[in-house]
Amino acid sequence: MKTTKLVSIFALIFILLFTASCKRRKSLAELRREERQAIAQFIKDNDINVLHEIPTDTVFLNDKDFYLSSSGLYINVANKGDGIPPRESDRVIVNYYEMNLQGDTTFRAMNAPGDDFIFRNGSAVVIAFKEAASFMGLDGEANLIVPSAIGSMRAQQDIRPYRYFIRIRIRPN
Repeated sequence: MKTTKLVSIFALIFILLFTASCKRRKSLAELRREERQAIAQFIKDNDINVLHEIPTDTVFLNDKDFYLSSSGLYINVANKGDGIPPRESDRVIVNYYEMNLQGDTTFRAMNAPGDDFIFRNGSAVVIAFKEAASFMGLDGEANLIVPSAIGSMRAQQDIRPYRYFIRIRIRPN
């Protein structure tokens, strides 16, 4: 009797664990589709005008115009900054605010001294930051919509698009 009861309990535990672990996960294609939908919905909800050519001298007429680059980056240069874009050997210091576009509350700010995201322009970094920096000079500022494929490692792993406000500083090498 005890053995039958014990076997029944273990069988029940096994069944519960097995059915809980069989929860269907989304495919990569489904995650990419949800990401595209989140970006499209964000663009619609915020009345963003998507441009397919960069404005002359990288001067955007308003904060609703975003240039869509061939990499998938949406960029609105709020302030072009001074001077030329960073050269290959320059150190680029990025302060940023980050917001997840898929509705949860993920938000990060890297805006305090010491919180800087620093990269050498020739290194492998967040592709979107490097591309955005190429449109700006010292103290340039831009708004970005970044698909996961050109975002941070976390964004690439989670397949999540983010909105950024970035400010860059350039330190020549």
